[in-house]
Amino acid sequence: MIAHPQVLGESVLVVTAEYDRWADTDGVPARDRLDVLGLDATGRLVVVELKRGTADRDVHLQAITYAALVSRFDLGTLAQAHRDFLSRRGQDLDIDACTQRLLDHVDGEWSPELLQRPRQVIIAADFPKQVTHSVVWLSEMSLDIDLIQVGLWKVEGHLVAGFTKVYPTPEVEEFTLAPARVEGEAAAKKLQERSRSRNAVHVLVDAGLLPDGTRLLMRPRHGVTDAIRNDIRSWVAEDTRRATATWANNTAKPLVWDADGASYSPTGLANHIFTGVTGRTADGIQGTTWWDVDTAHVPADVDPEEWAKLADTDLTWLARQLIGTGKR
Repeated sequence: MIAHPQVLGESVLVVTAEYDRWADTDGVPARDRLDVLGLDATGRLVVVELKRGTADRDVHLQAITYAALVSRFDLGTLAQAHRDFLSRRGQDLDIDACTQRLLDHVDGEWSPELLQRPRQVIIAADFPKQVTHSVVWLSEMSLDIDLIQVGLWKVEGHLVAGFTKVYPTPEVEEFTLAPARVEGEAAAKKLQERSRSRNAVHVLVDAGLLPDGTRLLMRPRHGVTDAIRNDIRSWVAEDTRRATATWANNTAKPLVWDADGASYSPTGLANHIFTGVTGRTADGIQGTTWWDVDTAHVPADVDPEEWAKLADTDLTWLARQLIGTGKR
């Protein structure tokens, strides 16, 4: 699990495992032990409960308990837990490096609101009906719980594990659970926009549509008013490098901003620009809508006529076209 965190979902960083540093208010250590704690790229914690064989009838209650406990964690607590975890595995990173590693993993600004609403993943060989029935109801009541079934096979002397997500199914996520996944409109909006941006980037990188070095132009769209757009234009006029970036086929940080040469996610860079201009923290910007292909700069080995067809298209639109045509 630690070696293959993709089982837990897209872009999950393992923060710690077998975490047991809890204590009651009187200082007496508690006996609970969290199997795995992850952090996904949207900024949510992922609480993982692992069971050998069929899960216990109350496994969902254990997961809820751990989710409640970690919902009070802050960046400092997570950085210390991550440092201790890495130390046990022979990696010596100081607390500042661990903190930065967590911050870099999140697409956009660090959000305490999202941190307080962990996603739960329960992994077992099978689940009793009491568990599946309870998890469906809890999910409908706004708790985010995944059930993943694991199977083991021996193939040519090697042990092979297979993982199947048994709940929620895509249909249930779309029609029943998605609107209630995160309590509170602001947190739900922020999570939704970050997820959309990450999905668009993954589609474009997987398709290989944009060669490395593709030039992009900033055109602020989603998440800003006309007044803020005008402020951004004035800000760009002071240094025109602020309006351009180059593309690299990297799912985490595919934009290299010409203004500072640093790498960003589309949403991370949009948030950075928004904050630099307004002095405020951005709220739910979908950054892939901000960046258009600059068709005046044609990459090598690309048909200029085909490239010209991408004029005035942003990253979100390109990803939607690829999905609509079935290309990946």
